[in-house]
Amino acid sequence: MEFCNDIREYIQKLKEIGELKEINKTVDWNLELSAIMKRNNDMKGPALLFNSIKDYPAGFSVLGSPVAASNKENMLYSRIAVSLGLNPDTHIFEILEKMSHINEIKPIPPVIVDSAPCKENIFTGDDIDLFSLPAPYLHGGDGGRYIGTWPIVVTKTPDNRWVNWGMYRLMVHDKNTIGGPVIPTQHIGLHFAEWKKLGKDMPFAIAFGTDPLTPILASMAIPEEVSEADIAGGYLGKPVELVKCETVDLNVPASSEIVIEGYISISETRPEGPFAEYTGFIAKNKKDQPVFNVTAITHRNNPIMPVVCTGEPVEDHLCMSVSLAAEALSQLRKKGLPVVMAYIPPSSALHMLVVSVEKHKYKGDDLARDVGNTIWAHKIGTFMPKILLVEDNIDITDINALMWTFSVKCHPEKGVVFFKDTKVITLSPYLYPEEKKSARSTTVVYDCTWPSEWEQETTPENASFKTMWSKEIQEKVLQNWSNYGL
Repeated sequence: MEFCNDIREYIQKLKEIGELKEINKTVDWNLELSAIMKRNNDMKGPALLFNSIKDYPAGFSVLGSPVAASNKENMLYSRIAVSLGLNPDTHIFEILEKMSHINEIKPIPPVIVDSAPCKENIFTGDDIDLFSLPAPYLHGGDGGRYIGTWPIVVTKTPDNRWVNWGMYRLMVHDKNTIGGPVIPTQHIGLHFAEWKKLGKDMPFAIAFGTDPLTPILASMAIPEEVSEADIAGGYLGKPVELVKCETVDLNVPASSEIVIEGYISISETRPEGPFAEYTGFIAKNKKDQPVFNVTAITHRNNPIMPVVCTGEPVEDHLCMSVSLAAEALSQLRKKGLPVVMAYIPPSSALHMLVVSVEKHKYKGDDLARDVGNTIWAHKIGTFMPKILLVEDNIDITDINALMWTFSVKCHPEKGVVFFKDTKVITLSPYLYPEEKKSARSTTVVYDCTWPSEWEQETTPENASFKTMWSKEIQEKVLQNWSNYGL
């Protein structure tokens, strides 16, 4: 595998495969930049490197849509593949297989280096100004400028036993404070609870523009008490290089373009939001969230800030659709279920998991319930309230095939299995207020497999080119296709 050591190598690789477009015309950080990104995402266009941003000096750049979808044939997931060190035309199933084994990798601890380019410019005290960085105002209706849409947030437990890299949205309040969700069930929230118990503010560091693998790992469901830096080293086959922060006792990837350091207050909150999320909707309410007090900003000369413009699919949450499906695949296989593949359709906004199975190999009483219990017992299940269970003769990447099999094979009563009082992520737009408050709702499996008790001779068979005609006829027709004038 060929890995990109930093975002600059990644940009060069995207150029080589035709997945990057540089925009040298000056664009406004206030809605114009994001509108270009959103329109480009709708067309599945290339990643965009904005080289001239209004109100910012020459040299400050924004990389838009770093892991969004491609419209090139067999290249939908090309940016994710390259981030993982794979060929850009790697099939999604191969990517999922690769990622499904990440948590089984033997960890390699990181090493600390003395310096890194992200130390070329250091600002502390009165020199701190978050507005000196080209954070865009993304959506009309957002509560502010969001500086964090594709960062890694580094936190740790007070006793240093566990360092976490996570990915969370971050809004600029003013020149030296940020706001963002610190959700109790997420790893940042578990760390925050330990610091709060001690009565101490929690140190944090936010790294932007690292190597492309790092943010993917930060967005994955890495188990508790496991540090993403160790997993990254295991995946790369060598230790990840980290560099010490200036004002907090944390380390960040040496490949970082920009680093923001500080402390999350255990007592001070300010309203954060609204924000147009990956669900494709904007919730109009603000919510009090802990304040991130910034104590230092460091960055490279001519820094590059990665930015994701969330909204109606498909955008950069395509990457999370891969990582969540890969973990679902891993968990289902660990349970011994006859799963062939798991997949999240890009247009589902992470809300629908499709699972294909070899049902004839299933030995239990209720496959749909076993699949649902496995997924919703795991952290990843909070994102995926709906599961479509299909047999392995269906192409689960084909939305037309999925619509067909759901429409004709899922019994309106017997094929629908509900799971009451399940943990869910509160960003789902359909949730009622009381469900958002409790973070619990009903989830569902749509079973689109034939009932096991049906006799083989009475079970409907697919009427397709591959099933209704012999191999001999299929090959004859394909060989003579052009001779038919087709």
